Amino acid sequence: MALATLTDLADRLGRDLTESEARRATAWLADAEALILGRFPQYQTAPTAISKKVACAMVLRVLTNPDGKRQEALDDYSYTVDSSRSRGEVYLSDDEAAELRPQPGGGAFSIVLGAT
Repeated sequence: MALATLTDLADRLGRDLTESEARRATAWLADAEALILGRFPQYQTAPTAISKKVACAMVLRVLTNPDGKRQEALDDYSYTVDSSRSRGEVYLSDDEAAELRPQPGGGAFSIVLGAT
């Protein structure tokens, strides 16, 4: 089961993907899924709305900013390229990883070993 689909991506983008975008996005979604499942294997059997959101965000970052610009100036023009994007990579940000981490106390009860 995929964490996110092209339809999920198009819904967040607010338009249909072009044929070229869809081809690249398919590969990027697979990359995003591999990165997420490599660190958070629990999403393999139990994908959630958060894992879908994060996978789409990872791909949209590359799809909507193909040049990887992080900063741009006007006079004596210059721009800075995001280091991860300059390598052409989909990446999992620290904030996104934090969203995927299980939250303590998220269940109906907690078991604390060694508590008296």
